Amino acid sequence: MRRRSLLAGLAGLAGCGLVPEESEPIEASASAPATLPDDAAAAAGYARAVAETVTVETTVDTDLAGDVELSASRDVVATLFRRVYRADAGRRFGLVTAPTVRIVENSETRYDPVPALDPSRVVELATDRSVATVADWTESGRGTLLGTETSRETATADDDELALVRARARAGDDAVTAMALAPTADATVAPLADVAYDG
Repeated sequence: MRRRSLLAGLAGLAGCGLVPEESEPIEASASAPATLPDDAAAAAGYARAVAETVTVETTVDTDLAGDVELSASRDVVATLFRRVYRADAGRRFGLVTAPTVRIVENSETRYDPVPALDPSRVVELATDRSVATVADWTESGRGTLLGTETSRETATADDDELALVRARARAGDDAVTAMALAPTADATVAPLADVAYDG
């Protein structure tokens, strides 16, 4: 149930509560970049090609569970760190570090704004490769990122012409998205366990 689709009184009658809308966007910056250390990059055949900060704008929607179902939506202006590593044969590995944000004031729950971006935009941020389409992500095992066991997900881009591997983990108040790209699934190299964060 979206907050903007019904009046608060009607939503209350339907058993849903609405969080009051905030007019100002949330502005936040990541604390420190996640990186692939030089020795780990070299061992995987990668060399760093991009190291920069980027500001993105998006809208984060969420449903909050509890005694009353709540829906919340906030505009977010987030400053991200991105690190992109390239190898031969079109292989790439990238890291996007984003600040997590509180959508509801006084809530302990924090949200990563990156999943709210268009999937093609996330691929471009992580790998510095523009793609037109990204298929649905599917879990294909487990991996370790920043010392956390997490889902290892795969997808394809541009009508199956590119293979993608993704994992995500929290690092303090930041969230890290790691992504590998290659012409084929067999060629993807995602050194997730070697990623470092010094925030």
